[in-house]
Amino acid sequence: MEKKEEHLVKRVCRECNLTRKELAKELDIPLGTIGRWVSENHMPKTAITALNLMLENKKLKDKLQLFKLFKEALKEI
Repeated sequence: MEKKEEHLVKRVCRECNLTRKELAKELDIPLGTIGRWVSENHMPKTAITALNLMLENKKLKDKLQLFKLFKEALKEI
């Protein structure tokens, strides 16, 4: 059976620990727009880019935090 890919909006909400309402506020768009993207499974290219950048930013922040922890650990040695 083929595994269905998770919708980008749902993925961003899950990985960034946001509700759809919080995501709408973050993007400065109406909540209904977010719902429409999910239900119609169609999004503007700019929205796709913005959401992908949010995911990339989250990953980079997580990596930076790991480097900071590593740096602190090295100081203690």
